[in-house]
Amino acid sequence: MGNTQGVRLEASTQRRLKWLAKRRDRSMNYLIKDAINRYLEDEERYEREREEDQARLQHFLDTGEHISQAQMKGKLKKLLSKAKKAASG
Repeated sequence: MGNTQGVRLEASTQRRLKWLAKRRDRSMNYLIKDAINRYLEDEERYEREREEDQARLQHFLDTGEHISQAQMKGKLKKLLSKAKKAASG
């Protein structure tokens, strides 16, 4: 069992939450917890991606290592070809 936290909701938000809870046959508490968990997952993923981007940038700044546009086009063409083959079966 977790800790209890109080959240002050505007009346319109509470009405919307009650309506959705009824439509989904779920409790308001369930919907609130689900919304918070989804938000946290999204924000944590964003932060991980931001850290990865910063590491890539730092690697580039340290080494100058990069890929040319022509190399990237070649890689993308190969990926597209694989995807088309997989889609056709």
